[in-house]
Amino acid sequence: MGSLATSVLAVAATPALAAGPKPISIPAGPLEQALGTLSTQTGDQLLFPPELVTGRTAPALSGRFTTEEALRRLLATQEIEARRTSPRVVVLKPRRPAPPQAGPRARAAAAFGGDGDGPPPAAQSSAALATAPAEPAPRPPPALLEEVRVTGTHIRGGSPAAPVILLDREALERSGHATVAAALQVLPQNFAGQSTEGTVTTRADPLGTNSGYGSSVNLRGLGSDATLVLLNGRRMAGSGNKGDFADLSGLPSIAVERVEVLLDGASALYGSDAVGGVVNVILRRNLDGGELRVRGGVGTAGEPREGLVGGVIGRDWGSGNILAAFELYRREALSADDRGFAATSDFRSQGGADRRDTFSFPGNVLRTDPATAASVPFWAIPAGQPGTGLKAADFAAGTVNRYEQNQGVDLLPSQRRSSAYLAWRQDVSPDVELSGDLRHSFRSAKVTGSGLISTLSVGRNNPFFVSPNGAASNQIQYAFAELPNPEIRATTESLSGTVGAEGRLFGDWRGGGYGAFAQEIIEGTTTGALHALILSEALGNSADNPGTAYSARRDGFFNPYAGQPANTPAVLAAIGSGFNKTRFRSRVYSANLQADGTVLVLPAGDLKLALGAQVRRETFVRAGSGYTSTAAPRAIEGLSTDRTVTALYAEARVPLIGAGNRVRGIEALELSGAVRAERYSDFGSTVNPRVSLQWTPAEGVLVRATYGESYRAPALQELADSRSNGPVRLADGPARILTLAPQGGNPDLGPETAKTVTVGVDWSPPSMPGLRLSLNGFSTKFENRIDRPAFTNRTVALTDPRLTPFVRRISPATNPADLDYITALLAEPITTTAQGVFPPTEYGAVVDMRFVNTAGLTVRGVDLQATYAADLAGGRLSLGLNASRLLDYQQAVTPAADFVELLGQPGVPARFRARATADWSRDAFAFGVAVNRLSGFEDALGSKISGQTTLDLQVRWTGPAGTRWEGAGVLVGLRNAFDQKPPFYDNPSGFGFDPATADVIGRFLSIQLTKSW
Repeated sequence: MGSLATSVLAVAATPALAAGPKPISIPAGPLEQALGTLSTQTGDQLLFPPELVTGRTAPALSGRFTTEEALRRLLATQEIEARRTSPRVVVLKPRRPAPPQAGPRARAAAAFGGDGDGPPPAAQSSAALATAPAEPAPRPPPALLEEVRVTGTHIRGGSPAAPVILLDREALERSGHATVAAALQVLPQNFAGQSTEGTVTTRADPLGTNSGYGSSVNLRGLGSDATLVLLNGRRMAGSGNKGDFADLSGLPSIAVERVEVLLDGASALYGSDAVGGVVNVILRRNLDGGELRVRGGVGTAGEPREGLVGGVIGRDWGSGNILAAFELYRREALSADDRGFAATSDFRSQGGADRRDTFSFPGNVLRTDPATAASVPFWAIPAGQPGTGLKAADFAAGTVNRYEQNQGVDLLPSQRRSSAYLAWRQDVSPDVELSGDLRHSFRSAKVTGSGLISTLSVGRNNPFFVSPNGAASNQIQYAFAELPNPEIRATTESLSGTVGAEGRLFGDWRGGGYGAFAQEIIEGTTTGALHALILSEALGNSADNPGTAYSARRDGFFNPYAGQPANTPAVLAAIGSGFNKTRFRSRVYSANLQADGTVLVLPAGDLKLALGAQVRRETFVRAGSGYTSTAAPRAIEGLSTDRTVTALYAEARVPLIGAGNRVRGIEALELSGAVRAERYSDFGSTVNPRVSLQWTPAEGVLVRATYGESYRAPALQELADSRSNGPVRLADGPARILTLAPQGGNPDLGPETAKTVTVGVDWSPPSMPGLRLSLNGFSTKFENRIDRPAFTNRTVALTDPRLTPFVRRISPATNPADLDYITALLAEPITTTAQGVFPPTEYGAVVDMRFVNTAGLTVRGVDLQATYAADLAGGRLSLGLNASRLLDYQQAVTPAADFVELLGQPGVPARFRARATADWSRDAFAFGVAVNRLSGFEDALGSKISGQTTLDLQVRWTGPAGTRWEGAGVLVGLRNAFDQKPPFYDNPSGFGFDPATADVIGRFLSIQLTKSW
């Protein structure tokens, strides 16, 4: 697909800028250059396959024309038709044969000169376009086919006042990434710190729910669960342990037509979750031909390798069409061992701390610190000895062994995916059209996790026992280096389908409805986990259990005092025989009715109204089993919950001043409003309004403002999940304190609420054709956020005074009450041992990590988009800039706490992020370059973390028309051309970078081959 788009990430133009006659001056010459000039002078994107225009010429054109008028003249003798697919995008393609009987789209077009349902062109009689010419009449002029709804409004032809970023298929390809999910990470307005595959594996995801290793979108850093993702305008099924975010990694990229990103709260239009904004992925529906795509890539360090094969084919018979697509994708895992900046946690050479773990091999014997009464490592077990014949004097007092906890850990999982998509449309009468689609994907991920660790209690019943201080028993911080790291396998299966109808009602009113179903099933298996019951037997702490296959007397005891591999395979296999299996199923059933049209003709234009109703049913089911602490596998506590949501919504667009009554300083003025009321069966009702204003003070200038109220309903699991206790080790200065963390749902949760304001100005000066600037300010105040403050901020949970309400410090070794308290919690059946078995006296805190409605988050900032296009050196030059500057990212973790500025710290969106692009094309070749900039940070201690600038390069070739290479294409891309490492960060988690912003792959070379017909 060729494009005269002026930027890879171009902000969608509003009709106020794109519509209306513009001064046009185009010399006679090649059609491709003429279309490029037209794109520059009107501000519209014109999309077409290069072979469509190669070798064709266009007449000269001079005067004031709309895009539609200009295209009719430029294409008057060509077998080319044009289709407006959004307010600023027109797609050109070969003319299809006229159907024997006009369908609802063609009938609607007869009223205005196209085959869609948009307004009439400014100058062209409908009869001239609707009547077939008699022979030997010239070819009919091209028709502007249809006007569609865009993300941000329910009114056909409507223009959202909030900024919308449009990524067409070419823009997605030029991002240098193979998948839609990865391409969206390029957006400066998106924050990759939640629900992405890289933050799960590096222990950085604050939500901890991405069990399928999917990838989501997190606009403005407000949360992946606060960004609504739609597929063809319909909700996707939820993903992860809670079913609270949408996973984009299963979408077939070859089937994607475009992605529209609305950067504004929009619950008044779409309901829950649309707080940070809306991402609407539009899949292809119209194709008369086909395309094959093969792509391969590799990190220049040799890993990971990536491959993709896909195909799409379609048939259009005038009154209907059908399209089918299929895609296979595979990427290898990336191990921390393969990246020097991730392989070690000893940061001393870079000015940081030694973050290697004291749970080590050989282990460390603990003692009670006389000052703090905490259990701390004090005696290092000697290395290089078999663990037999040790004496107390052999232990080095005051010496601590350290262990690389990142050893063998995957930074990125291996991924395999198959995706299929089918779409169809058929006119069943002149006024009614039926359509439907079906999508299926299956994705598998495999990850090598962190090694097994535990605090071992060892006494005289263990034949290898030796005490450095003469005690009858000791505790040892131990890493099971003789066992392989656990392996996690996850599969994600997605299925969705819709069936709908649309037709003409009366006047220009059109109505439609659809039924939709979406399901996502995630199944996960962790093998090689620690089995606590067998470990207790192997240490001699409990008698042989006849229910297990292991016997210490028969198979041997476990020796924790060895400084080299010494335990038998039978003992190790039994201890590491634990496993966990989980299954999560999320479903969404929905039915929607909607109609829109003109209510009243005002002097400034048509007052239009959209009305709709929706019913949605959501279900979530969790099941699984575990074998980590019992003699036989047992089922984990399941969960099955559901809700029903009913909604009514309305939207109105009121033109106050227009071409018929404009005055000096007000070329156009439009007021829009929307409201949506929703009732939830499980927690209550909510009503959310939205109002916007668009003002055109002069030609080429548009001033926009919006105010809206949004919300996010509690996820089903957040309300209904059962409580559990689990051990976690939290930082307390240089020490790491063993902490018990109660977790679980909260049936008393209320909805999150937000108020969002945006103000922006778009400038497209008539005196500088090709230049377009858009400046947008935004402010979102998020209240009653559903969060687990101590979990989200777990790296500072024990040191941040804001989290004091969630923390209880304990000293079981010196305080009998604390010992009774922690012993009772550990004895509860809801306490898990998957992370290890630890004695009560080793715990130093209990931190409540359950869901609560917290005070809130305030995010303010400014976005700038700029594009410029011009002819240069016989070709076409396009420049683009998309930049986002945050001014505030303030969080209050409790209603009583003050708001604290977090901007500029790791783990939150960067203060500044930008992507600048330049693209030059001439004939069959095109060259692109992109510069990505990320601002620096400061950690909690004030240490500086550098910013980063990376460079992406791309070369493209398109086969000339009329040759055997027609329809062929080659794209060679090089991401991060100078192989920039992530900036160093003295990260308490043990990875020396910020996983929320880091590119761990580095330089990546890819080649893509395409063939279309």
